[in-house]
Amino acid sequence: ERTNNRALDVGCAVGGSSFELARSFQHVEAFDFSHSFVEAAKRIQSGEALSFRIPVEGEISEEVSVVNEPGVDSDVMKRVNFFQGDACALSEYANSKEGFGTFDAVMLSNLLCRLPDPMAALNAMPKIVNKGGVVVMVTPFTWLEEFTPKSKWLGGFHDPVSQEPLYSKDNLKQIMESLGFEKIHEEQMPLVIREHQRKYQYILSEATGWRKM
Repeated sequence: ERTNNRALDVGCAVGGSSFELARSFQHVEAFDFSHSFVEAAKRIQSGEALSFRIPVEGEISEEVSVVNEPGVDSDVMKRVNFFQGDACALSEYANSKEGFGTFDAVMLSNLLCRLPDPMAALNAMPKIVNKGGVVVMVTPFTWLEEFTPKSKWLGGFHDPVSQEPLYSKDNLKQIMESLGFEKIHEEQMPLVIREHQRKYQYILSEATGWRKM
């Protein structure tokens, strides 16, 4: 169900997912905590040819170029507004950021378990998602204290009283339902990160979709 045909990409990195959203929505707000990521996204958006080096072996690297996915042209890319921002400040943006508004779709991809306060982002969802709108979250639930204080983890620990294991997936369901969302989709989404030509990280993220009731 669409109200204003706007989408939000939270933790957009260099904009690949933002441009894909812009193929389906008339306007996309996209932000990342990293200034360098946002600047790279804006350079790609402007049509600048970007290249970077990737490791091959030891000190050997090779240069590769940034290429957009088929169907992502200048008309699509201009629908995106990139800015530097903080996912934990979403409620503040909803209340005071000029032009921020509300959205029919919100995406948080491989971000939740890297936030210092995941609940700050989740608690903002009812404020920024239109009725019938959808939140898509993709996360491996890789909780590390270097990113998130243990007191803020959604799961991955034992109940201090019963000693039963508490899983993030179960807690996320309770949280989203308490915020007025129903789960409409769930799948396991593989992700591969290259380290060099012979070594890759394989990650299996939990991808869920939540509709605001």
